[in-house]
Amino acid sequence: MEYTDRLISFLKRNFILHRHEWISIEDLTSLNELLDAGLSIRNSLSLIRISSNEKLIDELLKRLDKGNLMEEIAGDYLPARIASYLRPLLRNMSFAKALSLSLSFYHKSRDNSSRIEKSILYPFVLLFVSLSALYLFDTYGLDPILNMLRSFGSDLSSFRVIRIILRIIVYVFYFGMLTVTGALLYFSREKNITLFYLLCSRYLKNSLLQVYFCEEFISLFLICIDLGYKTRDALSILKSLHNKPVVSFLAFHLEDKLLAGESLKDASRQNYFDETLSRFINVAVYTDDFSHVLNNYVILSQNRITAAMKKAANIIQASSYAAIGAIIIFIYQVLFLPMQAISSF
Repeated sequence: MEYTDRLISFLKRNFILHRHEWISIEDLTSLNELLDAGLSIRNSLSLIRISSNEKLIDELLKRLDKGNLMEEIAGDYLPARIASYLRPLLRNMSFAKALSLSLSFYHKSRDNSSRIEKSILYPFVLLFVSLSALYLFDTYGLDPILNMLRSFGSDLSSFRVIRIILRIIVYVFYFGMLTVTGALLYFSREKNITLFYLLCSRYLKNSLLQVYFCEEFISLFLICIDLGYKTRDALSILKSLHNKPVVSFLAFHLEDKLLAGESLKDASRQNYFDETLSRFINVAVYTDDFSHVLNNYVILSQNRITAAMKKAANIIQASSYAAIGAIIIFIYQVLFLPMQAISSF
């Protein structure tokens, strides 16, 4: 019977629910607010039931009426970006608490990602489009013009050199883009990204990557603390987040030091943590507002990351404008060559 239920759950998630038929983030937020107000799960589900989700809610209520627990079936009806947080949390807490934490974690992670994407996406796309336009012109539009010029006996040696240089630039860019994409895909795996972070912590101490993950770790840690969880409970929660392997890694090592009898101040003094974070924790343990001090670290780290991303974006944008300028000049010269060749006769 257990295997049958698992098979049904798999089929529903991968086939029946594959057409985006799951409870939306907005509905989950409303459900969370109703549960926080003290309403039961059944009443809360009935209150958020509307025409767009009634089929899912009715099916969920039927399964609850059959004796299934919400903790057992919720993952079949939630989007993956929430379910990836919810499933490990449900092992240690109720559905209501797990949902509240999952939504908080999701919104915080989404804000971190969108902040970086907004700063660097536009200049990168601009550079990609400009170099792609140059590649298409070189591949499909330039040869007919050059063949016509050869018929006039024009000297094209300088254009051959320029063409080779521009091709090298384009190929280097595409190769770099493929390399970065491949690295992102490779390091998106749980073990690989943790290993990469471990190497960076050892050989690139206080790098921007370390600052980013330490800021994410503290941000999620503060969410737990602000919701009333003790330090070790918060670390246990973060340690269970397998969809956030580096956060889980940091939580594990910090908890391991605490269990060995070290103070929080001493436990944070390890290569895996940003040195600035260790200093903030050192100050925080001696103040009456622990969360406020660590929140200042989050703000400081976000400003540092934003400044670095802005600098990188400016470099990419300047490269894009330079590429666009070179393309315009090159095309202008090429298009006027036939007229110069004709006028020379």
